[in-house]
Amino acid sequence: MRYEAILFDLDGTLTASGEGITKSVQYALRKMGREEQGQDLKKLEVFVGPPLLEQFMKFCGISQEEAKKAVSYYRERYNVTGIYENQPYEGIRELLEALQKKGYRLAVASSKPDKMVHVVTDYFQLTPFFEVILGSDIERPKMTKAEVIEQVLETMKLTEKRDRVLMVGDRFHDVEGAAKTGLSCLGVTYGYGSPRELLEAGAMGIIDYPGELEAMLDSMEEQREMKAPGNAPFPGKRPLQLLDIGKELFSTPVYPGDPAPEKQPFFQIENGDDCNLTVLTMGSHNGTHLDAPKHFCQGRGGVESIPLEKCMGICKVVSLTGEITASVMEKLLQDGTKKLLIQGEILLTPEAAQVMAACSIDLVGVESQTVGEGEGQKEVHKILLGKDVVILEGLVLKQVLPGTYFLAAQPLKMEGLDGSPVRPVLIPLD
Repeated sequence: MRYEAILFDLDGTLTASGEGITKSVQYALRKMGREEQGQDLKKLEVFVGPPLLEQFMKFCGISQEEAKKAVSYYRERYNVTGIYENQPYEGIRELLEALQKKGYRLAVASSKPDKMVHVVTDYFQLTPFFEVILGSDIERPKMTKAEVIEQVLETMKLTEKRDRVLMVGDRFHDVEGAAKTGLSCLGVTYGYGSPRELLEAGAMGIIDYPGELEAMLDSMEEQREMKAPGNAPFPGKRPLQLLDIGKELFSTPVYPGDPAPEKQPFFQIENGDDCNLTVLTMGSHNGTHLDAPKHFCQGRGGVESIPLEKCMGICKVVSLTGEITASVMEKLLQDGTKKLLIQGEILLTPEAAQVMAACSIDLVGVESQTVGEGEGQKEVHKILLGKDVVILEGLVLKQVLPGTYFLAAQPLKMEGLDGSPVRPVLIPLD
């Protein structure tokens, strides 16, 4: 196996503990005379995961002594009530059973006090799945996640096998703690962290639900076997890793007002025909697709006019959210990037589009079904397509780490069309 052991964070990874933690923080803030800071429980989710002392100091802007008092108040409620306002995520038990059967050594490494960690795993009957369960030392309120992980490694006698151990967590503390101890880390988005937070901290990948971890580990094992001596398709050559970043056509939401794709059997073997043949009806911008200049610029070329070299070659993947301004785009392109793929929910402004056009980039790709939103959508399209910038829309980049890749995203050869479906692929570059 690629990994011998898997270490799990507890809060936000194995169990949905947010309710108990946030209500206990709210209780503590109320007793500290800071009731206004605790009115929004959603904002208090920043307390799920990191050490409490550190988080109270950061969130409230208070001294270490005041934070110690806040932690004491927090535990008044949490140790009695909050700890049980909690439940394992759907699919966690099945995941742990599957990993255990496959021979993985499992452990828990949590910033929660050690005694509380055992209370939770015992209460939800998760303890039997783990070889080691370890939380922080309550006498060391500043104990870091890295120190907890290091103790787990020592207990499991894995300090000389760090490359064989994987950490799984939902916050940047988990990723950073793993990095400091020499471990790789997968981030989970079903907890309390965001994909951007996890990827920027250095997570090797992202999973959206527990069962996806097993599938990812199986995929890693398959890749490892492919790379074993004698398994390469060409002697002395390493097999290519291909990342499929396109959406399935018929299940992809259709942009409002666009026609939906349909398929209708024309010949069917089961009806006595010699073969199966299907009639496909769709819009030129369904699913993952690219826009040709003709899409928004009257009299300009269709997909057949796009030079193929614009759709393949070295590209940069970045992870962003929110509005992308001209200054942000200038920083992204200052290294000479010509093909840019953007992961996350973004709003590309006309000013940012002007920067891309001025830099004469080849291609920009986004995860949404259109680049730009609202009133600015038409302007963004016209700016980019007017300068022959290929627009690639409807990508799937959640499993792709920011970095440099080789992109292949050629359109179908169809004369006069304003757009074309694409099956884009990324190849990681070592």
